[in-house]
Parts: sequence; C-alpha cells; structure tokens
Amino acid sequence: MGKMNDEQKARIEANRKRALERLKKRGILKDNELKQIEKRNEPPKKASGEVATSAPHRSLVTESQASSGVPSGLTSSETSKVDESKKRPLERIKPSIRTKDYIEYDFSTMKNLHGGYINPEDRPAAFDDEDVMGSKRQKTLDEWKREQQERRYIYENAPPPEHISKAPKCVECGINIEMDPVMDDVFKLRVCKSCVKKIPEKYSLLTKTECKEDYFLTESELMDDTIFHKLEKPNPHSGTFARMQLFVRCEVEAFAFKKWEDEEGLDAEWHRREEGKSQRREKKYQKELLRMRMKTRAQEFTTKIKERKHGKAHEHDFSAAMEGGTDEDGHKLLRRRCIECGLETEEVVL
Repeated sequence: MGKMNDEQKARIEANRKRALERLKKRGILKDNELKQIEKRNEPPKKASGEVATSAPHRSLVTESQASSGVPSGLTSSETSKVDESKKRPLERIKPSIRTKDYIEYDFSTMKNLHGGYINPEDRPAAFDDEDVMGSKRQKTLDEWKREQQERRYIYENAPPPEHISKAPKCVECGINIEMDPVMDDVFKLRVCKSCVKKIPEKYSLLTKTECKEDYFLTESELMDDTIFHKLEKPNPHSGTFARMQLFVRCEVEAFAFKKWEDEEGLDAEWHRREEGKSQRREKKYQKELLRMRMKTRAQEFTTKIKERKHGKAHEHDFSAAMEGGTDEDGHKLLRRRCIECGLETEEVVL
C-alpha cells in the first residue's frame, strides 16, 4: 500500500478534529480527556543529530534512532524496547484474530441460490425460459389457478347435468349422484359415501403390510401404478416414518384372485404357508431338543469321569431330629446328625 500524500493527511486530520468537537459539544468528552487525546496524537519530535561514539561499529546514528530520539549507544534489543515503550496505546494493542483465520468475502461474486432448493445452475439446457429456475418447470399463477379450478370442478363445482336422470349414479345403490371424493378421485370408483360405509368388505382401505400378509402380494406388485391405485397419508406412528400407503380392498382382492387363480387357490396358498411355518417350528424344536440331549449326555459323561477320578460324592444320611434347646428369639431348635460323617444341622421350628 502506497504512502498518503499531504492532502489526504490534512483531510484525515480535519475529520478527526471535527469528530472531537462533536463529542465535546455533546458532553461525551471532557477538557482533560480532550487534552490527553491531542497529546497522544501529536507527531513524535525529531531529535538533533547525535555525536558518533568511538567504537567503529557504532560510528553512525541510524535514521530510525535519529527520528525517534533514541540514544545511539543502545543495542538493537534495547532500541526495540524503547521503540515499543514510545508507541501510543492503540498501536501496542494486538488484533484479536489471526490473519490466517480472516476470510474476506467478495459479495460481487456471490449468487442467490434461493435457499438451496432451486439452483439456476442445475436447470437443464433444454429449458432457457425465464420461468424455469430448477430441474422442474415452475408453475405460473395462471397455471396454478387453472389447477385449482380443475380440482374444484372435481370436488365441488361440477356443472349439473342437462337432466337429473343423466347424472352419473353410484354403482352400488344406483340412487345417489354425489360420489365419495377419495374413491372417485384416487381409486376411480363411482361409489357414494353411504355405500362405502355399508360395504366395508369391498371398499375398505388396506395397508401395505395387510396386503402382503393376507393376500401374499409382493412389494414390486404393490408399487406398480398400472395395477393398483394407492392413497398416501402421513404415518400415524411418527411424522418422521415413511408415509402410509393405503389400497382399496376390491382392487387387491381382484388381483390376488387372478394371481392365485381363484379364492380357493388363495386359501390353498394360505394353508401351504401355514404348514410350512409349522414344519419349520417343529424342525427348530427338534434341533433344540437334540442340542439339550447332547448337553445332558455331556454332563453325565463329565460326572462319571469326576467320580472315577475323585470318587463318588458323599450323600448325607441324617438321623432323627433331637431337641436342641432354643435360640436367641426363643424359637425351638431341632438338631440332626449325619450317621456316616457326623455333620450336624440345626432347624428352627416356627
């Protein structure tokens, strides 16, 4: 960085004086504080030339020593100490952050990434319109309004037919013309709400787990949109779990009967799998029983080896009970003695 010229120095000095005057007018600075600041900001006085010493290596006075008024007879370390002591208080304060930890941001090169959700750099090259911001085309206000009108047309504001007899009716009762919106919109079934409640064995909703366990359908079959319509809802157990997927029973049963040929075929598959489960349970039971028998035989063999090496373990043969007085609490005691080894035991009669 280049040195400042006289004009810049004069401008800085004038700004500093004006700032001090404003602080003085407001009463923030007192006269003694103002004098201290003026004295601290005075430029250091230059000392006249010093006489050279007799030593040849100290024959000249350095320019820095002459400008700061430091005696010429001091060494370099002493000179640095003197310079440090003559510095103003603000010059002795070290920065609180290291230079390598400082990061300078150039705001002119920054880009607005819209919170990271819509990145203009990720948009495909095929779309160069102004309304395309990300990998998906953004909806305009007119498109959103049109979509809302279509949904309102489906649920609420469908225009009435020319005649009431030409209105679509429920396929079950053949009377109601107001359809269940979920069955009509999601599952494409023209059924009224009352019939959905009256016929749960046909229009009730099943979870994915129930479809797998009761109708033996696979994950790939349930996820095929060409086979099943499904309704997604938040998981009732936790909001962080995967969304719950519901299927209508009539669609699931129709596909399951087609897969297993008919209803009897589905029952036969259920019996076959139940028999397989019972066989696996029996096999596991026999395996555990064999392991327990092997363990018991090993224990018997180990006991025989111990008896052969150390002799048979002694079994006590106690005599009849005899009175042994009373204990500290006054309870009656009975004594027994082993006939062979003489071991005595005491029993408390309560």
